[in-house]
Amino acid sequence: MNTTATIKENNIKLQLTRVFDAPRELVFQAWTEANQFKQWFGAAACEGSSLQSVKADVRTGGKYRLQVRRADGEFFTTVGTYREVKPPERLVFTWQFEKDGSGDEFGEVEPPEMLVTLEFKARGKQTELILTHEKFASVESRDRHEEGWTRCLNELGRFVGK
Repeated sequence: MNTTATIKENNIKLQLTRVFDAPRELVFQAWTEANQFKQWFGAAACEGSSLQSVKADVRTGGKYRLQVRRADGEFFTTVGTYREVKPPERLVFTWQFEKDGSGDEFGEVEPPEMLVTLEFKARGKQTELILTHEKFASVESRDRHEEGWTRCLNELGRFVGK
């Protein structure tokens, strides 16, 4: 997996590139179909954490909510809006954390609003996925997300058959 971490014009950015042994339609569906997403994303949660719920209206302007509960009972709930949905090529969405993610519905969010872009490139029978996560508040936040996204991509690889 290739990783690029940059700071450019106050935009702290992370980019991960990974090749999967699966067609891009399959890899795209793993991101956009809730039942598939739950299977691999939930497996990527930190040890002792569990994916509690996934809500996703995967269309431009639609919202998503991912609720993860840690072993200590604390919730990390990520929410956002899909900015671009172009099957099976591209998925762009905002990324923010709820202040108190323990509820069942969308709640108040904390700054900053970050942006995640997924590019799915066909490479024969394989798919190259380029994940770009930008607008981090700090290098430390970027580095924590790099660990999390790396776990996610590893699980996604297992899920789609690599």
